[in-house]
Parts: sequence; structure tokens; C-alpha cells
Amino acid sequence: MVGAREVLGQGSPLSRTLAGWELRDGQLAMAEAVERALAEERPLFVEAGTGTGKTLAYLVPAVLSGRKVVVSTATRALQEQIFTKDLPLVAQVLAAHGVEFRAALMKGISNYLCLRRLNEARAAGGLDVARIVEWSRETETGDRAELTDLPEDASLWRDVASSSETRIGQGCPHFDECFVTRMRREAEDAQLVVVNHHLFLADLALRAGPRGGRASVLPPYDAVVFDEAHQVEDIATDFFGMRVSSARVDALVRDAERALSAANRLEALTSGPVSSTLRGLHEAAAEFFAALGSSAASTDARRVLGASDLTDAVRRGHDAVDLRLEALEGVAAVRPEEAVQLIARRAADLRADLRRILGEGSEGDDARAGDLIRWVDVRSRSVSLGASPVEVGALLRTQLFDRVGCVVCTSATLSTNGSCHFAKVRVGAPPDTEELVVPSPFDFATHAALYLPEDLPEPSDPAFEAAAVGRIAELVQMTDGGAFVLCTSTRAMRAIHARLRGVVDLPLMVQGERPKHLLLSRFRASRRAVLVATMSFWEGVDVPGWALRLVVIDKIPFAPPNDPVVMARCAKIDRDGGNGFAQYSVPSAAVTLKQGFGRLIRSQEDTGMVAILDRRIVRRGYGRALLASLPPARRFRSLADLREFWACIESARGAADPMAAS
Repeated sequence: MVGAREVLGQGSPLSRTLAGWELRDGQLAMAEAVERALAEERPLFVEAGTGTGKTLAYLVPAVLSGRKVVVSTATRALQEQIFTKDLPLVAQVLAAHGVEFRAALMKGISNYLCLRRLNEARAAGGLDVARIVEWSRETETGDRAELTDLPEDASLWRDVASSSETRIGQGCPHFDECFVTRMRREAEDAQLVVVNHHLFLADLALRAGPRGGRASVLPPYDAVVFDEAHQVEDIATDFFGMRVSSARVDALVRDAERALSAANRLEALTSGPVSSTLRGLHEAAAEFFAALGSSAASTDARRVLGASDLTDAVRRGHDAVDLRLEALEGVAAVRPEEAVQLIARRAADLRADLRRILGEGSEGDDARAGDLIRWVDVRSRSVSLGASPVEVGALLRTQLFDRVGCVVCTSATLSTNGSCHFAKVRVGAPPDTEELVVPSPFDFATHAALYLPEDLPEPSDPAFEAAAVGRIAELVQMTDGGAFVLCTSTRAMRAIHARLRGVVDLPLMVQGERPKHLLLSRFRASRRAVLVATMSFWEGVDVPGWALRLVVIDKIPFAPPNDPVVMARCAKIDRDGGNGFAQYSVPSAAVTLKQGFGRLIRSQEDTGMVAILDRRIVRRGYGRALLASLPPARRFRSLADLREFWACIESARGAADPMAAS
């Protein structure tokens, strides 16, 4: 029987066919650990540093196991890379060993056209769906990615896309020709299925819900591999919680109008009680959210939903919404059509979510009643409220680890202080879960510097921003650009970018001014650019080579201390006798900081510097834990010493490539 070492090791077909192949001991160690976990049906956590080759280290044993394996990634980009690049390589290599397999790609449901909703939109009128109708007759997949002429944020797609809320299942007249059904059948026939965390956890939440497996999307599986597993807790928090917004109510009203129209209830819609109910629901929701917004100051950040938010006007607004949702549920529940029955279920779900978020039927008005933390999010253009689980570990333990024989969690950033204990606790893995930390093969001590200035003001000091911008200007002048400036907030990003415009004579970019992929393309092409960004550029961004040679981090990336979920999690640890800051905030920041550092060195040849401008990392006790989690780059406190290091880097680069200077 073929083993992972025979496929990935010395003398393998891979070593003879893959350009630039080199033996990676860390990759072999990880592959054999995954192989054992699959064979013995037990969980495994693996931190695999950048350059380990972790994708092949789990794909090869997953295929060789003969089990049905789901591979879940953090992003669609990584998902497509695995399916279009890595799996074809695995198939080619394993074919030399006489091993064949089938793989399938499953994107989130909202990426696929819903034929029922398209027909309802056509029947209702008011939407120009001619282009989508034409495409629906040609496409084999129904994947909106094929609609290259449709803007990414087109509201039209929202009205015709599939979703977990609108999917009927086998009762739908379009079930057999449905693109989601077709995707699922391909996944049923495959041994290895590539999904993303959002789809996987949405499916898990549906299975845990009142409809159970009837609403599930993924086929049954024997094992799951989470790549970029450090994101699982946050995404699970969203899917195991609830959120209500005016957009959710409006979507229900629109879909109800179309479903009832398709069910030959047009006369009732135009003149009967149904029309009055739908119009009344829309108006009542608008008044409810307006009252909720006026009772709370706009902070552009969610905060705990308190008793002071639940004014008489808010309570009256909720009563009006609840009454109309109950009426809509009653009207739709008596109809035989599956699409209309679905409207009844959605109205009931929305009604129950609102009642639970507002504390009705729970422990009074305490926002922390039970295992949920309730919150309100008032923005300049929208208001929403929701409830999130304080802990998802117990949910994941019950729904995932206790039900699936083998769960492999891997990432370049899973450990803190050399252990995966924090990551295991957060997602509910059994305490005795095996873990493996595979260091990166890159020579950080030679190729990378970590600059930790102590002479800047504290981040809380009003003088910090100006001083930080001055230091950033000195650093980008030293490297002649090629820099990411990673900020911990949107406000800081905008302020730093505005100040840099007056002092930096280099191509200057800021996140949001263009789509992310265009910004990255321009950044790579420039080789002298400075890109100021926030959290979406801290991870999942790959710029190997000289184009990125400096990463500046403005502050330690602690989660916002006033975020309701962060507050609730720290408070729970405190109540249990621990220290929420030390046991939750610091390890969380360490993982994020390691992700930011990881943007710099992406290959054996890469060189550069990371600067952390927050002096607390060297002056506070918790700084030791943060620094211990970072790669072993050479550390500098002095700008003069850093300049000497950089001069050596440039000299070595010039000697290796005389054309580099040009």
C-alpha cells in the first residue's frame, strides 16, 4: 500500500517531475501525522510554518486514506487554488502510483443561480433579468463567477441567487435541474470535496437546527481538514448566532411577494389582506430600526444591547413587526406550495430571532442571559441587532468533534508560545488531541529583521499618530518603498494615509480606493509602492519577492476591548477563575500578529523587515508572549543598527544580481 512518504519523499515521482522540488522534512512529518490521524480516526492540530508545503501534506494522505474527506479553506481564492492547481498535481503524482480519485468543488450557495427565484423574479416583473435568463440557458454550473459583466456588488444577483434561507430542497419543482443540486451530486460522487469555512459551518449550523439534515448542503463525510483553521472560531460565531436587520426583513417581503405571485395569489397581493400585511411589515420594520438607531449613538461598532436601548418606541416597533410576521406566517402556512411554506418558516424564524435577541422569553433583560451575548450595531447607513454565542467550543465539540472520526486543523498560525492549547480550547477539540508544530524552513535570522522601537509615544498618547507617521516615512525611505503599512483600525488607516501623502514621495495606495485584486496587482508591478491597509490585508495576501520588503504594523492587534463578544469571553474566563486578558486577548493578538508578520517572507529568497511601532511589546510583561510567537528574525531597537542591516541586505542582493539595482 502506498504511503505519504513514498509520494512526497526522496526518489518519488513528485521529486522527479516537480520543478524546483526539494526534500522537506517538515512536510513529511506533517503528512505522516495526518496519515495516522485518518487511519486511527482521531483529531489533530498542526501548525505548519510558511514554506512547509502543508497543502500537499494533507491532500496526499487524505486521498490515500480512501475515506470521504472534506477540505475546508478560509477563502474562495485558496479554495480555487487547491482545486485548480494543487489537486491536479496530486492526481498526476498519484497516477504514477496507480491511485485515482475524484474531487469536487463546492462554493457557498449564494454563488449559484436559483432557477425558482429567477422564474419568480420574471413573473413579478420590475427586474431586468434578461441577461441572467440568457446565461441560465447556457451555463453548466450556474456559478456567478461566469457572469464577468455583472458587477460584484450587483443587487440584481441578490434577488436570483440561492441561499440557505430560500432553498426548499426536494420539494422544489426545479430540484432535479438545480445548480446546487448538481453541485451536491458531484460532491456525493467525489472522494474529496473542497469547500470554504463559511459553507462548511453554515451546513453544520443547519444540521444543528430544527430542520436538521433536511436543510444540509454537504454530503455525508468521514473526515474534515480545516486549512487556515485559526479563523474557524470567528466564522462559527456568526453561523451559530443570529442577526436581524432591515435588509433581512426587506428580503423576506420581496421573496414573499414573488412566491405568492407565482402561487397565483396576485389578486390578493394587490388588493387583499396579504398586500396590507407585507406593506405593514416593511413600514413597521423601518420604524423599529429607526427607533433603535435613535436610541443609541452611532459608533460604527457593535456594542452590548442594554436596557437603555429598549425604549418604549423600540418596544412598540417590535410589537408591530412581531404582529405582522405572525400574520404573514399564518397566511403562508396554509398554502400547499413549498416556496410559500418556506416563507412561513422564514417568518417564524425571524420572529423567534427577534424575540430572543430582545430578551423575551429569556432571563429578563440581561444582555448576557444564557450562553448568548446580545448586541446592537448602529452605523451611519444601517442598524442591526443580534446575539452571538459567548463560546462556540461546546457547540463544535458536540456537532463536529463528537460526530466526525477525524478532524484535522492546520494553519501557519495555530500555536502561541509553542503550543496549540489556545486554539484547541477555542474550537472545542478534546483536551488530549495530538498536536504538531512544524517550523518554517526559511532562514529568518539571516533574511529578516524585526524592528521594535522604544522611543515612540504610547499608542494612547495623542502624539503617537504623528510620531508613527514620521517613523514610517523614515522606514519607507530606507527601503525605497515596497511596503505594507498594516493598521489595526479603519480610522488609523485613513489618518496615517492622509498624513503620509504630505511626506512620502512614492506611489501611495490605500485599501478601499480600488478592488483588492487591482490594488495588489498595481503594488506588485510598482515595486516601490506603499500600501496602507487594515485587517483584510493582514492574512491571505501573497506578495513574494522584492515587491514587498517592508511590513509596518502600527499597534499590537488586540481585539476591540469594547466589542460585546470579546467582553463576554474575557468576563467568562474571569468568572471561571482565570484572566481574560492573558488567556484570550493576548493569545488572539499573538495569532493576528504572526499573520501580519507572515506577509513578509514568502519564499527562500525573500528578504525584508517588519516594524512594530507599539512600544508596549517590549515594555509590558505580555510582550514576551507576543514576541515568543513570532519567527526568529534578528531584532533591532535602534534605527541606526537597522540601517546597517538593510545596507547589508542591499549589498548582498546587488552582488547576487548586478541588475537588481535597476
